[in-house]
Order: sequence, then C-alpha cells, then structure tokens
Amino acid sequence: MLNSAIVLATIAALVFVPAPAIGQPPGDPDRGTLDGSPLDDLPTHISVLTDFGSRPDWSPDGERLIFIDGAPLGDVLELNVATGETRNLTDSFEHMGFTRAYYLPTGDVLLCGPTSGPRPTDALPEAGRFTGVMSVLLAPFENAPQPLGMPCWEGMATSDVSPRIAWNRSDIDYTDPDLLSRVRDGISEIWTGELHYEDEHVLLENVELVIDRTAVLPIAVLEVQDFRAGTDELIFTAYAYAGGEVMGVDLSTGLVTNYSQSPLYEEVEGIAPNGAWVLVERDLDNAFYPGPLDIWLLPLDGSQAWDRLTHFNRYRGGWYASNPAVNPDGTHFAFQLSIDGDVEGEGRGVLLFDIAASGRPTAPPGPASMTAGGSGCSVRRSPSGGAAWLLVAALLILRSRRPAGSAC
Repeated sequence: MLNSAIVLATIAALVFVPAPAIGQPPGDPDRGTLDGSPLDDLPTHISVLTDFGSRPDWSPDGERLIFIDGAPLGDVLELNVATGETRNLTDSFEHMGFTRAYYLPTGDVLLCGPTSGPRPTDALPEAGRFTGVMSVLLAPFENAPQPLGMPCWEGMATSDVSPRIAWNRSDIDYTDPDLLSRVRDGISEIWTGELHYEDEHVLLENVELVIDRTAVLPIAVLEVQDFRAGTDELIFTAYAYAGGEVMGVDLSTGLVTNYSQSPLYEEVEGIAPNGAWVLVERDLDNAFYPGPLDIWLLPLDGSQAWDRLTHFNRYRGGWYASNPAVNPDGTHFAFQLSIDGDVEGEGRGVLLFDIAASGRPTAPPGPASMTAGGSGCSVRRSPSGGAAWLLVAALLILRSRRPAGSAC
C-alpha cells in the first residue's frame, strides 16, 4: 500500500505542485550512516543546555529559555542560560499539561494546552495535542493562567514589540481513524488578536481571521510561526502543498508569498529578529514522507539560498534537530535534540547554536534588507473533483506512516 501511495503522491505532485517547486529531491547521502548520537561529535559552535525537554523559546532579555518537559503535554520549565538553573513555572496549580509556551514582550507567558478530555496513555499517546485552549500565565508565575477563550492548534506566534499574537484554528486531528474526512472537511485557519491588560486581568481583543486554507490550496493545512520584523507580514508553513512550504501573508493586503519554492518537505520554525531570514526544518529525501530532519537557514529575499546548519540525521536510529528559536539579539539560536519515537515532537534536550562562531553573520534587531522575494500566489485554482481527493488520499496515507518524531 505504501508503494502505491508513493506513486499516487508523485503523480499528484507533478500535476498540482506549483511550477517553481517541481523537481526531484536531491537526496541526503550521509543520512543514517553513523552509529552513536549527534552528541558524540558536536561542532564547537553547538553546546548542550539540557538533556531533556522540547520547543524552547527565549525571554525578551535573552537571558532565559522556557521549554516543555514532555510530549505531547508537559510542564513549562524556565532555564537560566548563564547558570544552567531551571525552575518549574506550572507546578503551583492543577493542569493537564501544555503543548506550547511562548514569552510575551511583558515577560508573561502565552500557553496552549487542553483543559478537558482524555490524558495521554499508551493507547492514546497524543491525547490532548489537538484540543488546546489559549491562556496567559502572568509573571511571577504564582497563580493559574488566565484563559483567553480561544482554541489553539499546534504553534502560536507572539510579537516582540506589541501585544499582538497569532494562532491556528483547526479541527484536524492526525490521530483520528477517519483522517481522510478530517482533512477533507476540516478547518484550517490563522487568526490574530491583541492582548489587553486591565488591572489583573488579560483580555483578547481585535480578533480577526487572517487566512484560511483556500488561500493556498483546498487541502492545505496551515501553521503560523512568527511575525516578521520590519514588515506587516506573518510567516507560516503550508503543509500538503509541495510537501511543505515556507510562506508569508501580508496582514494589510492578504497577499500570500511562497519563499521556499522547493519540492522538499520544509517547516519554518524560527525567524531572525531583523526579519532577514528564517530557520527551517528540512528533509532532502522526500516531500510527502519526511523522516529525521535537520535545520537550514533560508533568506527571505527570494534567492532560495539554502544554508544547512545541522547534520544530526547522519546518525542511525532516527536522530534529528528541530524547533529552533533565535535569541533576541540574533547571535544564537536554541533548538531541540530529537529522536523518532511514539509521540510527535518528543525532545531529548535543548542545545545552543552560536551563529557567529559557525562563521555566519548574525542578525541583530534593526533595519534589514527587505528585498521582496518569493512568489506571490494569492488564491490558486483548485484541482478538480476526484483528482484533488486522489492527492488528499495519497498525502494522508503517507502522513499516517510518517515517523512519529518528525515535527509538525
């Protein structure tokens, strides 16, 4: 069945993938060629911060990181990067665990996590992953978080300079037995709003729909990543569109730009504080069936000048690098050591990448070259009838067989 699905996906991709993205994956000849783990041979510009945890995010002052201590749900821990000390920010109140945590410019923390429903078990290892609701945990993190009254699905975005946030609204659950119907009939949207502080309360105001899946492709699944500094653009990933593409949507005009223009699986995960480039999880071997990923840098100038930053998937056993987050001064990024497992996004530690020490230019906040790039696509013409659902079926079969560690 897998071989048939690959054939169908290949045919569908050649028919429906935008012209600039048509092509053959270049391949990754070193993948899975070494024993051991990436920690056995780290370059000097990469260091280990923790031996557990996932999905790091930087504090506004660049001195601390928050991360999740489990997958798909866990407590939120804060790490002092200089001292190595950690503290649990969510152990003083009852909760079911959190899937995401992001610092706000105020120093408070935006959370996503379920408040009802089943907890993860051996039979349901990803329970709660797709049923989160948003809340704000106020510093100094002594009380329970304040709910915002909105659902959240996978990643969220916080502005570095304003109370604006963005999130995904979706009812697509990749663990559902009837996944085909979920994707065919499901919702995939990106929304924005502004946090308003009133006395000791946080309210969500000016809530607006930014984009839905039809702006890319009727079966595309959208996940927001970040606000791009110096622009009015929101960066996001479009899945099931040439595998996965790095895209941006102009919040003023609604114009959608494809920055990656590639036949490979790509998922944007971090952005330079000056908006010049993004960090992307990428697979050189496949578009629709991604395995262990590595981190690449992609300039947002339309050049598609990809620069590979990690080679973690050289090690057998499913090791890879994921979930990079750039620090506020653009000199380092934290990322997650990952390994294929039973639960999506499971982390084996948080590492630090020194950009300057790697021989690459840093990206400090401030004006950057914002040369327009990519391909503005607005609304694509939809594939017709059964052909479109042939593509859906092929993608879903492949996704259902994807190694669990591949981040989404």
